[in-house]
Amino acid sequence: MSLTLIPSDKVKVGMRAEASQLKGIYDKYMILLYENPDDTEGTLVFYGDSQDEEYAKWFEQDKPITPIYNSKNEMEDMMVYDE
Repeated sequence: MSLTLIPSDKVKVGMRAEASQLKGIYDKYMILLYENPDDTEGTLVFYGDSQDEEYAKWFEQDKPITPIYNSKNEMEDMMVYDE
């Protein structure tokens, strides 16, 4: 089953998503929180421009998380152009 990418203008803290649905969002720090280690869908608990104190606190709690950051510059560096 193919999941739909979530556009950045639809992202809201508290929404449920899978990490693969957020791969089209660049230069934002995001954290998905999971209830169980084997869950594929989590709750977006952080969405911001930097790794601030709030971001760091999510690494101190006990539930599983997935930190996400997709760099636009890195994606552009990987592009190959045919000439």
